[in-house]
Amino acid sequence: MIYTFGPFTANSDLFELSRDGDVLTVEPLVFNILLCLLQNHGRIVTRDDLIDAVWQGRAVADTTISSRIFALRQVLGDTGTEQSYVRTIPRRGFRFVAEVFCSGGAQLSAVTGDDQAGGQHRSDQPATLVAHPPKLLVLPFKPASAGTDKYICDGLTGDVIANLTRFRELRVIAGGTSFHFSASDMSPLDIARTLGADFIVTGSAWNEAGRLRISVQLVDAASGVVLWAGRYDRQAADIFAVQDEMTRMVAASLGIQVQDTTLSRALQKSWPEFNAYDCLLRARRYTSTLDDSVHAEARDLLERAVMLDPAYAEAHALLANVYLAEYRFGANPRPDPLDRALATAQRATELDPQSAYARCWLAITHFFRKDNDKFQAEMQRALDLNPNDPEILAEAGHYLSFMGDYDRGVELSQRAQQLNPLHPGWYHFSAARYHYNQCEYERVLVDVARIGMPGFYWVHILNAAAQGQLGRPEAAVSLARIGSLKSGLSPVEEMRKWNVSDHDLAHLLEGLRKAGLEDNSKES
Repeated sequence: MIYTFGPFTANSDLFELSRDGDVLTVEPLVFNILLCLLQNHGRIVTRDDLIDAVWQGRAVADTTISSRIFALRQVLGDTGTEQSYVRTIPRRGFRFVAEVFCSGGAQLSAVTGDDQAGGQHRSDQPATLVAHPPKLLVLPFKPASAGTDKYICDGLTGDVIANLTRFRELRVIAGGTSFHFSASDMSPLDIARTLGADFIVTGSAWNEAGRLRISVQLVDAASGVVLWAGRYDRQAADIFAVQDEMTRMVAASLGIQVQDTTLSRALQKSWPEFNAYDCLLRARRYTSTLDDSVHAEARDLLERAVMLDPAYAEAHALLANVYLAEYRFGANPRPDPLDRALATAQRATELDPQSAYARCWLAITHFFRKDNDKFQAEMQRALDLNPNDPEILAEAGHYLSFMGDYDRGVELSQRAQQLNPLHPGWYHFSAARYHYNQCEYERVLVDVARIGMPGFYWVHILNAAAQGQLGRPEAAVSLARIGSLKSGLSPVEEMRKWNVSDHDLAHLLEGLRKAGLEDNSKES
């Protein structure tokens, strides 16, 4: 979208502001504030609106917002006295007051006074293009039995909120705000609408005869439809340990369900409508399929996401993942994938040092650069930042197993499977690597079947090696499958790419040679 006002032109697609044709230097956050004001032309934009649109709901001091507004006025040549473009509305917020024309020369109409009073946006206003992750309201859990103390319910509510805030793509309304409505007569839907929440989490707790049972629902705040419901039941000899375990599982399940729901909504939009968050959600399809054709689309989507919102750390982190796939899997390769992945992952951690996902992909990039110490350090930071994200747990388990730390790898992968019962097959790679190392070749074949992924050569490397060790004729078929997936692919080169230790390489090669790998293919 292109906006024209006075001598200025703001191009949201190119993330560029120019004056009389000359491109100006504008800080990304300042440009995002300008976009937010332009897209809400004529309407009062509150500080909370700016925090949601520009900072994705993170805690931001008033002085930070004021300094960015001041910087925007400097770029526009506005002053605190004249306020020809950005007008301060005392105790309410800011309003863009100059005439604005959008692409095609159409003038953006200001919101009427009635619309402003009702807090309604005009339907013809363009949607914000910066990242806008969903906002969750967790209402206080209710006692479901006479023996359930209120303090247990309040503790569960607080723990669920705390665990959900570790998922950086979710904006969770603070517990103090949620508890403020505990005695309110308002319905959950009315509370959610008052607070601008996209989803509502409600729950109840039952504590009788040494058992603690928690029921949880995820509700669409717009329609009131229950999107997901779960129940967790445990012996409660140690109520605090059980509470901690159950709230971790609740948070993981909610995080997965919200992402799935928002992805479904994003899939209904057309390309021009995508904001940065929509791009990220659509791109996530690649991580579940590892399909080369989906990879190319994901790369385009994420490059668009970081253009639309250069401060969006999670988009940079996922883009590092996608760039790294060019090296890991040979997917749609461009020059220097490792260097691009490293630079993008580092940028993600600079933008949000507390993002577990960004730390995870910086760690994995170090893994493929064979910098194992940095891998270990960054992956531990990722686990510390969010020990409840099944994807991060599974990635950690996966790569620790490839490094030879099988016990730790299997432990983390099993935790990931518990938190995400509908997990993808690759969560079982750590078990396959562990069982091969233990010479339990029959169990390797079971693990490979669980993994699925017939288009990924590592499945056939493990299957052929295990079948070779067992002396089975099927070993040759699996070995031939490796070569059919990619012309000229060398199992030895691929194993070295994946940072396999010398001992593991020799053990796998032993199985592959028994499967029929010729000696002139060995490079050890």
